Amino acid sequence: MPEQSSSGAPHFVTDMTGPLHRLADAYGVQAEYRSAEGDTVQIPDRTLASVLEALGAPCETRPQVEDSLRALDDARFARPLPAFAHQFAGDSAEIPFTLPEGERFGLSLTTESGDRVPLDAIGPVTETRTVMVDGAPQLRQVRAVRMPADLPLGEHRITLTSGHRADAMPFLVAPRTVPTVAEVTERAMAPADIPRRPWGLTVQLYSLRSRTSWGIGDFGDLRDLMAISAEQGADFVLINPIHAQAPMAPVENSPYLPSSRQAIDPIYIRLEDIPEAAHIDTEQRLAIQSLARRWGKPAITSDPIDRDKVLTDKIAALELLYKVPVGSARRRMFERFVERAPLGMRNWAVFNAIYREASSGGAKAKRAAKALRKSRGRDAENAVRMLATGVAWPEEMTGPRAEAVRDFESEHAAAIEFWMWTQFIAAEQLRSAQRTARELGMRIGLVTDLAVGVSGGGADAWSLDDFLASEVSVGAPADFYNQQGQDWSQPPWHPQRLADAGYAPLRDLFRTAFTGAGGIRIDHIMGLFRLWWIPRGNAPKDGAYVAYDSEAILAVLALEAHRAGVLVIGEDLGTVGPGVRDRLTDLGILGTSVLWFEQTEDGLTDPAAYRPLSLATLNTHDMHPTAGYLNLADIELSEELGLLDSDPHEVYTGERTNRQDVLKTVAEAGHLEPTDTMVGTIDDVWPVTVGLHSYLSRTAAQLVGVSLADVVGERRTQNKPGTSDEYPNWTLPLTDGSGTPVMLDDLDGGDRLPVIARIMNEAGHDTGEESGGRPATMSADGPRDPQRDPEPTPAVTDTPEDDHER
Repeated sequence: MPEQSSSGAPHFVTDMTGPLHRLADAYGVQAEYRSAEGDTVQIPDRTLASVLEALGAPCETRPQVEDSLRALDDARFARPLPAFAHQFAGDSAEIPFTLPEGERFGLSLTTESGDRVPLDAIGPVTETRTVMVDGAPQLRQVRAVRMPADLPLGEHRITLTSGHRADAMPFLVAPRTVPTVAEVTERAMAPADIPRRPWGLTVQLYSLRSRTSWGIGDFGDLRDLMAISAEQGADFVLINPIHAQAPMAPVENSPYLPSSRQAIDPIYIRLEDIPEAAHIDTEQRLAIQSLARRWGKPAITSDPIDRDKVLTDKIAALELLYKVPVGSARRRMFERFVERAPLGMRNWAVFNAIYREASSGGAKAKRAAKALRKSRGRDAENAVRMLATGVAWPEEMTGPRAEAVRDFESEHAAAIEFWMWTQFIAAEQLRSAQRTARELGMRIGLVTDLAVGVSGGGADAWSLDDFLASEVSVGAPADFYNQQGQDWSQPPWHPQRLADAGYAPLRDLFRTAFTGAGGIRIDHIMGLFRLWWIPRGNAPKDGAYVAYDSEAILAVLALEAHRAGVLVIGEDLGTVGPGVRDRLTDLGILGTSVLWFEQTEDGLTDPAAYRPLSLATLNTHDMHPTAGYLNLADIELSEELGLLDSDPHEVYTGERTNRQDVLKTVAEAGHLEPTDTMVGTIDDVWPVTVGLHSYLSRTAAQLVGVSLADVVGERRTQNKPGTSDEYPNWTLPLTDGSGTPVMLDDLDGGDRLPVIARIMNEAGHDTGEESGGRPATMSADGPRDPQRDPEPTPAVTDTPEDDHER
């Protein structure tokens, strides 16, 4: 009987299945996987073949499969040293090397600081192979050198000298763990401070506007939010990805589909905080004030944020400020920033300059692009890189190393420097926000978010084309929530090319992501282990998992996190491969625990049983806030948009029952009134929101996140998975339960945040591993700690923790 395939159709075994599976195994392509529901799903031969072709392994026929296997094996003997190697502190890695038979050699390591370490722990020959070199057969031998276990942390270099040549490779020594919550917070504590579990706010920064920001939340607003949060006892603020989008309209709204992850989006810059703004002349000041007036009181509505208009005005103002003369000290600071900037950021600046130059052709350029597409035939869109502005990318500028690009750089140095200057300003403002947080007592401060990948038409896809796989995109297999799977329209890293580059692009990416941060959240952290590759033309569910050298990637991450002194949070929701969570735990990376998902067959998981090494929250940015979720607004929206595959009545009934069961458990634990459990008909959601946070405050998790949307009573979701134009994803400004815009200025002195803060602060002081924090109950005046504020006859009582099934 045929097995189930990834598409849900029967999987038939052919005479190519066996050879394809051997080739797939050699390339790290998984011929089967275990679904989120626990079923084993087989990948059809045609899908495996498409993924292998994208990896550079021809496999249309059996002879091609055998040739690809042989070529992969021969490649091991073609180079003296591997492309990259690593070890974790205290380990002693074995590094293979290959030389002609009998050739004398020497091995040494040069540390990051310049010290030379001889390598003499050489093992015997383990393999031999005769290969053709310059038309003649040559016997190659493989040995291994054992690395010292006491090497310092850092990026070192191994050199192999033999005959008349020398070969070198990067060798990385990483710490065994990333910085822990305790290490990060203790560094920021004064001697008299009392240890407590950190909590913080989570917010989509663009949605949080003030009366001085230009229609979108910016880094000035972030700094002020840090101050407000610190006053309430919070230790961090977690924001959405702030990766760079297109340099001109139209702009992609999703922060998870950026043009580049190696640069910061200038749209978040607070113009008034730029030092150069103090030195503009009258004409420049009037021009900027004219732009600013567009974003005054009349623009403060609940309508979707118009990123196109915001970016257009901000870039116009930034270009004026860039031209302001500066002193030698300021100029040198900028030059030093440019000297130290990652290569990926420099390439982003070049891309932006080309992008705007190409797009400035207007109608003429669009006509040329249309003619080019027509001349290329039906596959023109695949052969020609098209910009969002509707014009074609200059054909001769294939990548940052193309001769035409080098010529462009010399002719447009000022335009490129402008984009680097925006990064200098953005990094400066991020560090200012983090400095404010620390000075006001926050022990972690800013936590940034790292998206899974980038747009196929953006700066990174252009500059990193050599390290990305073509003809495929990244996504996720089918599951209960997305029965057709997901296609994120992002080109994946090519595992071998990334390794051949010594993981330098990934190192640069992490360094940029850590800018001004006390921590980082990595979206879909399972992607460091494997990614779901979808061949072009396939449905999202018709893909296959491709494995990466996760240990090498984790070593790069651990070293960069150690250098930056930041903690790491992994979003590990959905289909998670075997052993992934255990390895992340070993490395000290926090997982993600969401209250509504923490359920077993026996019911809601007791918060005291949550993973200690995790960030606990009520929801995620892909869910409706609590006020909407409790009234089934997510189901209503799904029905309205035609996203329900099952009978709507059954979905409403099932979800209402499930959510009511959750609220009943919370009520039985003493955090809600029994009358506050009627999902779908809760008019006043605030007492329920308070009770849920009180329940969550008992968590054993080392971090707790509070959504600012929940605090203000927002009912709308920021993102509706499975939609694009059908819903205004990632554009909604923060509003309260009545739909009135909530401004940052109004949070300071508001009456809701202090209520949640008190719950978190009081529970966080109980750091005992068994309880995970004392629960608060409800009184007429808000949350109450039963041990601090006893009542003669409490309205509700705490259920002993041992009475809960875990």
